[in-house]
Amino acid sequence: MRRKNENSKFETRNSNQIRMTRVETVIRFIIRVLNLIRISNFEFRIFSLLLLAACTGNAQSRQQLDAGKHALDAGQYGQAIRDADAVLGSNDSPALAEAHYLRGYAIEQRPKADNAAAARDLAMARDSYARGLSCDPRPILAARLHAQLGNVCYYQEDYSAAVRELEIAYAQSQDPQPKDLILYHIGIGQQRLGRFEDADRSFLLLQQDYPKSAYCAGARAHQGIRGFYVQVGAYSQVSDIDKAAGAVAAAGSVPLKTTDKGLTIVRTADVPSFGQAEQLRSRLAGQYPDARIMP
Repeated sequence: MRRKNENSKFETRNSNQIRMTRVETVIRFIIRVLNLIRISNFEFRIFSLLLLAACTGNAQSRQQLDAGKHALDAGQYGQAIRDADAVLGSNDSPALAEAHYLRGYAIEQRPKADNAAAARDLAMARDSYARGLSCDPRPILAARLHAQLGNVCYYQEDYSAAVRELEIAYAQSQDPQPKDLILYHIGIGQQRLGRFEDADRSFLLLQQDYPKSAYCAGARAHQGIRGFYVQVGAYSQVSDIDKAAGAVAAAGSVPLKTTDKGLTIVRTADVPSFGQAEQLRSRLAGQYPDARIMP
């Protein structure tokens, strides 16, 4: 649920923005020029506007994308995907990048039956966003595609790709609200790649530029970290505590215990790399599938 809530911050906040196209920008510029030079030739104006209208792409595609956006807003993810697929099937070039974005986002947001379905949807969404970026999107849409692609890679734990895409999104995005989350995910990704100093700089930048962000507390907590551990679980029964500690020892680590709110938290000792923590988690997964890498 948290992943979906975070992810929703990347959603288009202004429906007019997602409807803009590069050609519409050209239209506005040329009309502005025509007005500035006060051309009075009625026939020339009509010819120019007809020519520009013809360049805006397929009106049916625009209508289909609008319908898909409304379906997405209504939680009708299957319909949104079908609308996007209809545009992609029409091969209307100016609309393809936006159709891939719509399709990927609807796939990400639709309910998941289980973890396997969630993994499949992440892979499908990643493919849609990558295809959208190959369609030469306008800058505003390109920033969103990079952000969503980076977001998907982050949740797939492909941190190299995630940091690369999110850094591009951060540089290109004009919307300040999701940039705090983008920075936070960049910092976490850098940390898990062993780029600890880069991560500290990202966390510090987040706190400086977005001091009221909900992610500042997490950024402060992650600053200065130079290792990872696997948290097995929190227990109240001595038998459960001993069993978890024995599993940690069998996985090749020293079991550590801390107390919080009357529960005993069992975890591994710190390891210097995220990869080593992944190995420990893998050894524990058979008995403790919910064991997670911290921080």
